[in-house]
Amino acid sequence: MVAITIRPPSTSALHRTSSSLHRRLSSRLGSCSFKKAPRVHLKMFGKSISIAFDCKHSTVVNGQCLHCDQRMPDDYSVAFDYIFEGLRLSLDEIARLKVTNSDKVFCQKKLHLVLDLDHTLLHTKAFEKLTPEESYLKEQTDSDTSNGSLFVLNDHYLVKLRPFVRTFLKEASSMFQIYVCSMGSRSYVKKVAQFLDPEGKYFDTRLIAREDFGQKSKKNLNLVLGQDYGTVIVDDTQSVWSDHLNNLITVKRYNYFTDHDRSSNRKSHAEMKTDESESDGELVNVLGVLTRVHGCFFDSPMDVKDVRSQSTSLPKGNARQCLMSPSFKPSSLVFPAQNHSARCSDIQHASDHMKQNTERAPAYIRKVEEDTRLGKICDDGR
Repeated sequence: MVAITIRPPSTSALHRTSSSLHRRLSSRLGSCSFKKAPRVHLKMFGKSISIAFDCKHSTVVNGQCLHCDQRMPDDYSVAFDYIFEGLRLSLDEIARLKVTNSDKVFCQKKLHLVLDLDHTLLHTKAFEKLTPEESYLKEQTDSDTSNGSLFVLNDHYLVKLRPFVRTFLKEASSMFQIYVCSMGSRSYVKKVAQFLDPEGKYFDTRLIAREDFGQKSKKNLNLVLGQDYGTVIVDDTQSVWSDHLNNLITVKRYNYFTDHDRSSNRKSHAEMKTDESESDGELVNVLGVLTRVHGCFFDSPMDVKDVRSQSTSLPKGNARQCLMSPSFKPSSLVFPAQNHSARCSDIQHASDHMKQNTERAPAYIRKVEEDTRLGKICDDGR
């Protein structure tokens, strides 16, 4: 004798204890539903069998599907431990979240920004690798993470923040949803991120570390919950982004301490007690590039937009060269899947908008406008 009933699943131990988990995942994943899948309950010869009905296993935590409670293989789909330890998402769910999250971010007039850490935003050096002329720095570290720029990490390392980085993050966060993507370990990335973002205003949990990458020598955008066409990358190393060169702005490497791999005998900033310029350094110029890319994306009258170029990539090399280069045409970027060759022919209205806000604009914007003669910030179609 076989008895069959179809009804919602009974309240499992996971379901009873996971309401707070659901809330945390929903806040971190954005548009995410944890509705339980209906189940078929069979009773065969005195034994009960419960089978999930049409569950796609889109969200798995610690090996168990949140929708149907089924146990899944340890290597199921793609791990998103940086969001929540033990979280795995199906490929369909990742694709869905990339679209919905980008839609939400675009509605806030923001794009996605992926930032490297080492030699891009900061420089870290072990105590034992400091030169004798740099050892004085161990006595000049800061304890105030909200204002300082030189910190001790784990009693064995010095971390020096790049000049202008705090203003850079503050201004960039108004235009971008920011991710950190580093080849450093997760523990290192989390600790260093606290120096950059002590109040957690800019990164939240969006800290991608080397444990998250299958290929340890390469980075990718697979774990960024945003559409590639709305994502800009800033990194000092081009080779690690070989699959996303059209999204990449390569910046000048920041070396505050001695570079032991250097071929010249030039002293370090630390040895000479100097540093990059706070008002005219690399991050000032990077912010100018990002401001122009953001303006072209949202101020363009075109319906289909893309931060990648159909014919040329974002400019590589020193960010100042990017600003000054005549080949820098971010507005020619359109969605590759579309058969569009249209370009942002004249962004006079964007220039006018910038001029109207000159008095309110921070100094770096006014400086970029002066340095690059910001009359037309996009390709004129010629």
